[in-house]
Amino acid sequence: RIPVWYYTDSSGAVDETRGFVVAVEQPEPGMKQDEDVLDTWFSSWLFPFATLGWPSEDADTQADLKYFHPTNVLVSGYDILFFWIARMIMASLYFMGEVPYRDIFITGMIKDKLGRWMSKSLGNGIDPLELIEQYGADAVRFYLTILCAQGQDIRLDPAGFEMGRNFSNKIWNAFNVFGRFIQPDKNYRRTRSIEELELVERWMLTRLAECIEDVEEALTNYRLNEAANLLYTTFRNDYCDWYLELVKPRRDLAMSEERVALSVEIYEQLIQLLHPFMPFITEELWHRLRPRAEGEACMVSRWPTATDERDTTGAKQFAFLQETVTAIRHLRSKYSVAPTKGIEVTLSLSEEHSELADKMLACEGYFEKLARVTHLRVGINIPKPPQCASTVVGSTLIYVQGLVDPAEERQRLGKSLVQREAFLLRVQKKLQNEKFINRAPANVVERERQKEQDAKAEIEQLKTSLAAWMDA
Repeated sequence: RIPVWYYTDSSGAVDETRGFVVAVEQPEPGMKQDEDVLDTWFSSWLFPFATLGWPSEDADTQADLKYFHPTNVLVSGYDILFFWIARMIMASLYFMGEVPYRDIFITGMIKDKLGRWMSKSLGNGIDPLELIEQYGADAVRFYLTILCAQGQDIRLDPAGFEMGRNFSNKIWNAFNVFGRFIQPDKNYRRTRSIEELELVERWMLTRLAECIEDVEEALTNYRLNEAANLLYTTFRNDYCDWYLELVKPRRDLAMSEERVALSVEIYEQLIQLLHPFMPFITEELWHRLRPRAEGEACMVSRWPTATDERDTTGAKQFAFLQETVTAIRHLRSKYSVAPTKGIEVTLSLSEEHSELADKMLACEGYFEKLARVTHLRVGINIPKPPQCASTVVGSTLIYVQGLVDPAEERQRLGKSLVQREAFLLRVQKKLQNEKFINRAPANVVERERQKEQDAKAEIEQLKTSLAAWMDA
C-alpha cells in the first residue's frame, strides 16, 4: 500500500482540511493509511518507449521512437521475468502496438564460491572496483564472460580473475614477439598469396577463418561464454603456442617484413574479435600495429569476416604434426630430458598415411624448434630400433633414441619387476586362502583373479623389456 497517512475527524472520515504524512508505520493514533496500492514497477513498464521521449509528439521524439523501438534484445536476470520483462511487453503492445524486443538474454545470478547469495550479513560481497584495481578491468570483464553460461548461476571465486589477468599479459607479450620489429609509421601488408605461404602460416589462416565463423555463430546465439572460450583457445594455443613459436626468429636475428605483415594481419583480426570482451588492452594495441587516422579506433572498425583463404588439407597435416610433437614432448618429460638436449626421432607411418612421409620430412625444422629433434627419419612400417623409447599417435609409431640411459633404464625396469612380483605374490596368497574363496562374493573373487592375470602379463612384458636392455 501507498505509505501515506491521513488525519481523520471524529467520525473516522478523512479530514481533508489537514495535510498528510508519508511514513511506513502509523505516525499518530487515529490516522488512516491510503487504501490504494502503488506498483513500484509501474514506471519500469514504460521503459522501452518513455526513455525515448514518449508521449511527446515533437519530430525528434518520433524519429527516436521510429529508430530505436522496437529493439532486438533485452538482457536481464531471471528474477524479474514477470515484474519487468513481461510488463514491458504488455505496456508496449498497449501503447505502441508492437512488442519492444524479440530476444531476451537471461543471465545467471552471481553468487559466492560456495553458491550462496551475497549479503551484508554473510560478509561475502565482492566489490567490483576492488577487483578492477587488483586485476584490471579487461581481466574482470573477460573472466565474468567466461563464467556466463546460459541458464547457470555464477559461483564467483575472486582468485579466478587471475586467469583474465594472465591472458591480458599473454596478449601483450604476443605483440612484442613481432612488434619489436615493426618500424614506426610503416603500414605492413602481406603480398604473398596463401599458396606461397609455408605450412604453419596456411594452417593459422585456416584456424583464424574457422575461429571467426565459430565466434560469429556463438554470438548470434548469445553464447557469450563459448565465444570467449573460442577466442582464448585460438589466441593462446594456436596463435601463441604454435604459430608464433614457429615464425619467431632465433635470438639476434630479425623477422622478415613478410612474416611481420602476416603476424600483424592475424593479430589485428584476433584483437578485433576480442575487443567486445577486453576493450582497453585491444584498443591500445590496435594503435600500435599500424598507422591509424584520427578516429580510426578498434571500437568502430569493421568486424572481421571469414575469407576463403584456407588450406584444409594443410591444416590436417599440421594437426598430425601437432599430435606427433605433443607425444614427443610427453616422452621428453617422462624421461626428464633436459630442454636443450637434442634427440633422434623415427616416425613409422602405416600404409594408409604414406602420403605424409614427405610432408613430415619437409617439416624437420618444425620438429627441431618445437621438440629439439636434431635428426628426423620418416618411413613406412619401420622396425623399432633397439633400446629406444616409443609411443603411438593413431596408427603411427614414434621411436625416440637418446632419451634413456641404459643403466638407469635397467634399474627402473628391475625395480618395477620386483614390485609387480611382490604384488602378484600377495594376490596369489589371497586366492589360495579357502576362507576368502568360500566367503567373498563371486565378483570380488573374480576381480582378484583378473588382478592375477594382469600382473602376470605385466611381469612378462617387464622381463622382455629388461632382456632387451641387458646388452646395452
